[in-house]
Amino acid sequence: MKKLYCNGTIYTMDEKMPKAEAVAVEDGRIAEVYETKPANWAGELHDLGGCTMLPGFIDGHSHFTGCANSFGQCDLSNAENFDEIVEIMGQFIQSREIPKGKWVTGVNYDHNFLEEKEHPNREILDRIGNDHPILIVHVSNHMGVVNTCGLEKQNIAKNVQNPQGGRYGRFEDTGELNGYLEENAFINFQKSISSFDLETMKKNVLLAQDLYARYGITTIQDGMVVEGLYPLLKMFAREGLFKIDVVGYVDLENSRKLYQENKEDYAYHNRFRLGGYKIFLDGSPQGKTAWLKEPYEGSQEKGYPIHSDEHVYELIEEALQDHAQLLAHCNGDAAGEQYVAQFHKVMQDHAWENSYRPVMIHAQLVRNEELVKMKEIEMIPSFFAAHTYYWGDIHLANLGGGRGSRISPVKDAVRAGIRYTFHQDTPVLAPDVMKTISCAVNRITRNGVSLAENQKVSVMEALKAVTIYAAYQYQEEAEKGSIETGKKANFVILEKDPFLVKKEELEHIQVRETIVEDLIIYKK
Repeated sequence: MKKLYCNGTIYTMDEKMPKAEAVAVEDGRIAEVYETKPANWAGELHDLGGCTMLPGFIDGHSHFTGCANSFGQCDLSNAENFDEIVEIMGQFIQSREIPKGKWVTGVNYDHNFLEEKEHPNREILDRIGNDHPILIVHVSNHMGVVNTCGLEKQNIAKNVQNPQGGRYGRFEDTGELNGYLEENAFINFQKSISSFDLETMKKNVLLAQDLYARYGITTIQDGMVVEGLYPLLKMFAREGLFKIDVVGYVDLENSRKLYQENKEDYAYHNRFRLGGYKIFLDGSPQGKTAWLKEPYEGSQEKGYPIHSDEHVYELIEEALQDHAQLLAHCNGDAAGEQYVAQFHKVMQDHAWENSYRPVMIHAQLVRNEELVKMKEIEMIPSFFAAHTYYWGDIHLANLGGGRGSRISPVKDAVRAGIRYTFHQDTPVLAPDVMKTISCAVNRITRNGVSLAENQKVSVMEALKAVTIYAAYQYQEEAEKGSIETGKKANFVILEKDPFLVKKEELEHIQVRETIVEDLIIYKK
C-alpha cells in the first residue's frame, strides 16, 4: 500500500520542483512527488504535523567503527588540565572495573583548551597508575600520549626511529621518549594495540548508528577500512546489524588487495559496500602538523607531508588503475596543492578521461588556484566546516588573521562552480549536521569572532552539501540526495524550517524523525 507524506513543508532539493506539498512512497521508494496535495487519498498517511521534510542527510566523511569504539572509551573532552585527565581516567578505570594489564583508552583531549596549553607526557599518565597500559587520543585523531607501562608493553625503546610522516616525542634534557606520538608514529601504535570484544563491538555498532540517526543521517562513511576491520564490517552486514547504508574506503597504502579481491562489495549487500580508497597527505592544523606553504605564526615550522610527490603519484595511479574513487586527507594548502598537481599529472600522463570523482577530505586551507583545477578533474572538496566554530580561534592564533579567517572556504568553492560536501569527521565531533550547517552559514568562533564574511554561504548552499552534492560524491545521485520519483525514500524531518528561523538558531533545530527507505530509524 502506498503511503503519503503530507501536512508539512517539503524541500525536495530538486531544481525542477524545489517544494512539494506531498510525497507518495511505495516499497521503500518515492512513487510520486506532488506540487499540490492530492484531494482524495485512500492509502496510509504520514502526517508531518507542520514540520519540515528534506532528503535524508548524507555523511561526507567519518569513521563509523571509530565512533562505535568510542562508546567503550573514556571521554576527556571536558578535561581542563592535566590533573583532571588523571582524575577522569582513574574514575573510568575504577567504575568499569578494568582488569589489570588491559589497555585503557581515553579520547578527545585537546591541548589547545587545556590550562597547560601543551600535550601531557607519560609521567603525567603514570600518575593514573602502573597497573594498566594507557593511551589517550587527541581530538584530531592524529596524535596521542601513552604511559610508561604502554611503551614497555609494546617494546618501544629510546632508540626507536621516527617513521616517515610521523615522530616520537622526547624529553629535551635526556632524549628519553616522553610518550607523545604524532601522525604515523601514533597511527602505527594504535594499530599495534587494537583489540576488542565481539559482542561489545556489536552493541557499540548499534549505539553508533543510533547516534548518526539522531542527527538525520541516512548514509554513513567508514573512512579508513583496513584488513582487520573489513571482515567485521562484512559480518555486521551479514547479520543484519546495519539499518543505515555504510560505505567503506580502503587503506590504499597497506590494503590494496582487499579492494581488488572483493569486487562483489562494490555494490551494497545488506547496507554495506566498498566505495574506493583513502590516503593521508598531511596532519592537523590545530596540532600544527598540517603541511603549509608558509610557516605557522611565530615559527619556522610548516608541518610536513606524509608522502613524497612521487609516491602520491603512484598511489593515485593505483587507484585509477583499479577504477576506484580516491579520498585524500588534506588540511594544509601545500598538501592540497600536492594532491591536485599529482592527480592532474597522472591523468595527463595516461590520458585518462575518468577521475572517478576524487575527494579532498577537510580542505581547510585549499587555495583558489586548486579549486579551479579541481573542477577540471571533478575533484570534490569535503569541508570540515565546523572547524570555524570549534577551532576557529586556534586557527587565528596558529595561522594569522588572513589564513586563519579563511579556513573552510566553502563560498570560494561555490564561486568556482564545483560541488562540495560537509562532514564532522566523527568521532572527532558528533555527527551533528545542523550544527555544521550553522557553522558554514554563520562562521562564528567559540569566542564570538566572525571569520571571513566572504566565505559565508546561504542555507540552501549549505543544505546542498549534505544532500544532493553528498549523493553525487558517493556516485549515488540516481538513488539519493533529493526527493524525486524513483529514488529511495530516505528523509529527515526537522521540527523547524531552516529557511525561516534566524541564522543564529539553525544549530538548535532538532530532528524529529529519520527515515531510511520508508522505515523510521529514529523518532524523537
